[in-house]
Amino acid sequence: MTGLIAYVLDLTIAVLFFLPFYMKLRSFEGLKVEIYSYGVLPASMLSLAACVVLITEFLLFFLFATGLAEGWKQFAAIGLLSVFTWLTWRKKRSTGAETCACYGNVGFLNRFPVYRNLVLIGILLIDAGLKREPADAYSMLHSLVLVMALSFTVELMTIRWKRKEV
Repeated sequence: MTGLIAYVLDLTIAVLFFLPFYMKLRSFEGLKVEIYSYGVLPASMLSLAACVVLITEFLLFFLFATGLAEGWKQFAAIGLLSVFTWLTWRKKRSTGAETCACYGNVGFLNRFPVYRNLVLIGILLIDAGLKREPADAYSMLHSLVLVMALSFTVELMTIRWKRKEV
């Protein structure tokens, strides 16, 4: 039973890293503006920082979807989310902005980024404590496709929901 829970948590976390990766990839310039708004890097470093964020989020998506790097992936994800949370909290203190553009059009995931990240860190801590069986290559590929399909479904549902509002 814990193996199934671990699998579901890993897929959920993988979706939550694939969505922002995909949204940021679609709007690379927007990502650079978002990074600049945190006020911690000079303009000359924005492209590099954007690439690092994209690569890191893609690697975390891949590791959680495939089940590879057990323990290390949770540690890396908690570290990344901790940095993002601190930067968002710092930005909120200085500008008053309480939202982010991390998840693109998926607005409900952008509203309370500090709380969202703290919940994700809690989920990652639970996930790190669960035992799981190593997956074979077919299962890994299946999980990758499933995560991407779920992510695109979330985006399509968000687009449809926004069209109904208008």
